[in-house]
Amino acid sequence: MDLEINLETELLRFRNNFRRDIREAAEKLLPDTMPDITEELFGLYEKNGNRTLYERVYFARRRFLAVLGLAAIAQKEDCTGSGHRKGAEKDVLEKLAQVTEGICGEECWALPPHVDRREQDWQVTVDLFAAETAQTLAELAYRLEGRLPARTIDSIRQNVERRVFFPFFSSEVPYRNWEHGMHNWNGVCAGAIGSACIHLMEDKDRLKESLTRICGGLQYYLKGFEEDGACTEGLGYYTYGMTYFVHFAQELYDATEGECDLFNGEWGGFSKDGNDKRQRIADFMGKCFFGDGRTLSFADGNSRGRFRAGLSCVLAMHYPGFSFPDFSGAAGLDTDGCYRFAGLKMDLLMPDRLMAYSKGQKTFPHGSSIPVSQSSPRGNGSYRPVGRSVDILPSAQWVVARSEAGACMACKGGHNMEFHNHNDVGHFIYEGAGELFFTDLGAGEYRKGYFGEGRYKVLCNRSLGHSVPIINGQEQSAGREYGCSDFSAEEQEGKAVVRMDIAGAYVKGMVRHLLRRLEFDLDTGMLKVCDKIQMHGDKGERVEENLVTQIRPMVEGEKVLLPSGEWVCVLALSGRENVHIIEYEHSNHKGVREKVYAVRWEVELKEGAGSSEYTMMLMKMQDYKEDGSDV
Repeated sequence: MDLEINLETELLRFRNNFRRDIREAAEKLLPDTMPDITEELFGLYEKNGNRTLYERVYFARRRFLAVLGLAAIAQKEDCTGSGHRKGAEKDVLEKLAQVTEGICGEECWALPPHVDRREQDWQVTVDLFAAETAQTLAELAYRLEGRLPARTIDSIRQNVERRVFFPFFSSEVPYRNWEHGMHNWNGVCAGAIGSACIHLMEDKDRLKESLTRICGGLQYYLKGFEEDGACTEGLGYYTYGMTYFVHFAQELYDATEGECDLFNGEWGGFSKDGNDKRQRIADFMGKCFFGDGRTLSFADGNSRGRFRAGLSCVLAMHYPGFSFPDFSGAAGLDTDGCYRFAGLKMDLLMPDRLMAYSKGQKTFPHGSSIPVSQSSPRGNGSYRPVGRSVDILPSAQWVVARSEAGACMACKGGHNMEFHNHNDVGHFIYEGAGELFFTDLGAGEYRKGYFGEGRYKVLCNRSLGHSVPIINGQEQSAGREYGCSDFSAEEQEGKAVVRMDIAGAYVKGMVRHLLRRLEFDLDTGMLKVCDKIQMHGDKGERVEENLVTQIRPMVEGEKVLLPSGEWVCVLALSGRENVHIIEYEHSNHKGVREKVYAVRWEVELKEGAGSSEYTMMLMKMQDYKEDGSDV
């Protein structure tokens, strides 16, 4: 099977489809009325914790702004493609001006969970979404000056200044809890504000002072990545923060003709020494994909994550070793329900820019040839076996392994105070044929309390919702001090072998050792798990294994079957027939109720010590039946 594809062909296909989608979406929005935002909706979060109804309207309004803004830029840059209606440019600009005035007329750009209305100037809170809105409007004002009405440009300038520039730049450092935060908030807010500064600030001294503060804060964002480049917040939050960091960094690079280089330059404690963490950060995204396009969903992640093609194009321009994921996993116009403009604009413009570099019309900033994808296309998302590979991230204590047969495994150690933390030390995923057989639930529904005292009452955040043991009826504890010790991982004799002691994730003094060993066969895809337990006491102790799936299990003696279409995952338990299934309900990130199943059995202990061993294997259902078993 050909493992190399023509990247230029994929970029052209993506670019043409994306521009068509923008054109068609803009045409459909022209006769529509942007929904009204109301005080009643804003206040729902304070009344009952519901943020969904307000956000539904808020982001519908941002869709109007983003789609029409992209269409106007595409028309200006003459990259609309064929099929656009005569007179569409005038209609788009008129509608965009109307929408922009509506956005500028909103009382508050921040979302209700991020606002304290007891504060005097709560309307000008600078959160993720206020910063994103400022960036969008500032860039539209810059790119469409002379096309949008002068009053609209003036309204943008006044509102960005009042709502974002003044409260942020007049504050002491750090602004609130994000300016020195080592997480996505910093990347998004600082990157968005920095971009707005480049587009709107005309005073050079003020601009220089403002960008110096922005760059000073962003060094904390990069420090939040593990030394191996991992973002323990997960792929979605990696993409979120990096989109705004990279977008700003490229604009700053262009504006200073490469003098200010946040990608590879010596700044903020980083130096170009041949072993720069920024290269490893760029490489992290590709390590989050399984062989068939599904993605890691650790922390508040998503097992159906996507990558932004425009973001990837910029990374490819600056990091010679960068490799694109399979384009079947590329995000589209409507993938991001928040319609964040910076990422969408890069999707619109950066494929052409990367292709121009590849054709010698320009040179890469750091002297690279165009990169080639390392994977093969999957067609309509169908499953195909892929070659073996192992990614070991020792600082994050993550391992992702893909087998020749197609099954994949990911596991983690870590600790229980990571950003967007779940109590999941020792947890693993077993995936194949496009299905997470033993799963990670990822992010739950964001409601009041989700990021507060009620966080570990939510199934997807507590260890009960992960494939880790339950000790004396107790789950893992939250906190930096509860974590994994003695983590090691290596590829040896055709297997990915991971060892870790996860006793430290439980109440202190309860477990002496809980040694988990995972052995994943890189040819067959069989995963073997062995837990060795040594309790502190020797009487009345109880240890239960707890494996989590969203496929209804079928128990057959010492086997548990997870059937999915023509495939089945066979969990084989050595000498265990005391298996029982517990059913839960879980509200996913979109607020949809889902079934979750825990496969549970008790580990036999003698004098406080015992072991549990089991294997799982992905098989064709027909092959399983022919082996003499019957589902």
